Amino acid sequence: MPIQLNIRKDLSLNDLVSFKRAGFLVFKTPHVGNWYPNNLACAALGIPMKVVDSTKGCLDRNFHPHCVIVNGTRTQIAEEDSLISHTKITRAHEHTADRFKIGASVSETHMQALHELFPELEMLTVSGYLKENSGRVLELLEVLTQHDHSIWERYVREDGMTEARHARQWIVVNASGICGTNGSNRGWVSPNIANILMDVTIDPLKFNTDIVYELSGPDMYKYIGQLMPKLNELYEVVRQKLWQELPKTVTLNLVPVANMRFAVPAHRRQALEELVEVLQAVSMFENGIGDRINSAPDREKFICQIVNERSVLRDNLREVLRTCQDPFYDIYDGTFFSQYDLLSCSEGLFIHPWALETPVGVLSDLVRIARGCLPA
Repeated sequence: MPIQLNIRKDLSLNDLVSFKRAGFLVFKTPHVGNWYPNNLACAALGIPMKVVDSTKGCLDRNFHPHCVIVNGTRTQIAEEDSLISHTKITRAHEHTADRFKIGASVSETHMQALHELFPELEMLTVSGYLKENSGRVLELLEVLTQHDHSIWERYVREDGMTEARHARQWIVVNASGICGTNGSNRGWVSPNIANILMDVTIDPLKFNTDIVYELSGPDMYKYIGQLMPKLNELYEVVRQKLWQELPKTVTLNLVPVANMRFAVPAHRRQALEELVEVLQAVSMFENGIGDRINSAPDREKFICQIVNERSVLRDNLREVLRTCQDPFYDIYDGTFFSQYDLLSCSEGLFIHPWALETPVGVLSDLVRIARGCLPA
């Protein structure tokens, strides 16, 4: 297969930062909207961001782009049914009225807040990416359409409302225009599968590489396997008919980083450090069981001992979780610490060093254990 997909749970955030510094192609694809601490931490580390703005508030339960999340409260500021790249602010927000002005772009306002926090960060919306790379994007989409016109499913009007449409020929697509390319604010919406394909074609050509590290949120690494047969088919079409200089194989390392949650406002540092100390003890205990059980003279007695030791550690975890539940925010309920909270924090964000050096798979296991110990 031309695209070699690897789900890399063995990597840490520090590994990815090192890869970026060494010149590898590393990026994350969050959505426009309210960024939860995991995304804020990745931004603070300098991970480049390709920010998806082809979503709708009514469908995006991760980022709630039609709302403002601040002080643990989610407040709607815009209609939820239009494409967020087109949505305008329709309601005032009492805490951020100076920032969210009636009639202004929701997407641009969210992005402006992030640019203020991370002025040096490489960060571009997908619409901005399509405009910046219009030449290659249009070449790619033409070849894909000639091969399989069924990839086109959505058309967006100037007011941001979308329609289900299908195009049988490139001339139809090109005549109506593609939203984002050449600055157009209406036209066909670039298909998701084409956007993913750009990550392993246009970007590797720009950076002259055949290795890609993409940081996944809680969803992409779960569904991308279903797309791989089509992505491999389309990659080969593009390589043969358009860009013969593409590598015969490209490695897509998808890293599920959503459970690197151990970032808090700096005034919560001590509470987080106390939590992490207990989690490290839990991790050491769980990792050591295999070696201990193999050398135990009385296995039945040893299992009883393990049960007792685990119970004590779980009690310790329950106790510390009474004062620090910060990392276990629920992105769906929209009450997490966001960029708007961070903008009002003079002390900034504290990211625990242990969480940066620990593989994301280990962090996921520990988050699962901790969630089981949260107070009811």
